[in-house]
Amino acid sequence: MIMTKLKTLIIITSFLPVIALCQDPDGFPSIDKKDLPEAKFSTVRRFNGESLYGYIDGGADLYLEYGFTGVNVTEFTYLKGKYKVEIYKMNNPESAYGIFSVSRFRCRNRPDFSLLTCQNKYQLQICSGQYYISIINGSGTSADSTASIIAGRKIVDKISGPSIDLSEFFPGVSAETIRNESCLIKGRLGVINGSPEMEEYLRELNACTACIVNTPGKTLISARFETKEAYRNFGESHNWEMDRINFAPIEMPCGEQVKRLKDNHVLIEILSAR
Repeated sequence: MIMTKLKTLIIITSFLPVIALCQDPDGFPSIDKKDLPEAKFSTVRRFNGESLYGYIDGGADLYLEYGFTGVNVTEFTYLKGKYKVEIYKMNNPESAYGIFSVSRFRCRNRPDFSLLTCQNKYQLQICSGQYYISIINGSGTSADSTASIIAGRKIVDKISGPSIDLSEFFPGVSAETIRNESCLIKGRLGVINGSPEMEEYLRELNACTACIVNTPGKTLISARFETKEAYRNFGESHNWEMDRINFAPIEMPCGEQVKRLKDNHVLIEILSAR
C-alpha cells in the first residue's frame, strides 16, 4: 500500500515541470492559436532585467529607467500578413503609461477597445494596466491594421487591474487632451524621448514623476517629487521663492507660473513664447 502511494506521488510530481512549462510564470497576457486558430505562431521569447540588452540594446535603458519587469515577444503569420507582438510588463500602470507616452508615433487612429491606443500604418501601440503592447506588421496594408486590432483586443481582454488615473496631474484639463497629448517622465531618458524641448528646463529633475502636456499657448508640467529635498532642489535651481508657493499660481523670477497641488507636487505653467 505504501509503495503504491509512493509510485503515485512519483508519477504526479514527474509531470510538474511539464505543467510549469505550459504556464506563463509571470502571468503575462498572451496571443496564441486559441485566439487566432488560423495563425501560425513562433515560440515565445522572454527577456527580463539585464537580458533586455540582448533584445533591444539601444533602447533597454529607457525601459529600465521607467521600471521594467519583463517582455514576452512572439511572431505570427495570419492570412497573408506577418506580425511581431511585444508585451512589456512594467512595474505599475504609471510606468506602462510612461513608456507608451514617449514611444507612440504618428497616431493615425486610436482604436476604442482600450482607452490608450495609437495606430499608424505599421504599428499598433496599447497601454492597459501595467502593460505596454506593441504590434508591428510587415506590409502596412489595411488588412494588417485590422488584424493588429483583432490581436490587440484579444490581449487586452486578458488584462485585469486598473490603468493609470491621469486626472490627478492636471485638474481642469480635459481627460481626452491628457490621454492623447501628454507624456509621463521618470528620468533623463524619458525627457529626451518624450519632450526634448524641455531637456534644459528639467535638467535638475530628480526623484520625480512628471507629466507634460502642451496646450494652446503654454506647456504644463505636473511634477510630483518623491521627497521634500528633491522638490526643494529643483525649485532652487530655477530661483523659485519656495515659501511663497501655495494653491494659487505664483509667478517666479524666470516667468513661469507655479502652484501647489499637494505636498511636494506642483503644477508649472510655461508660456509658449518663453
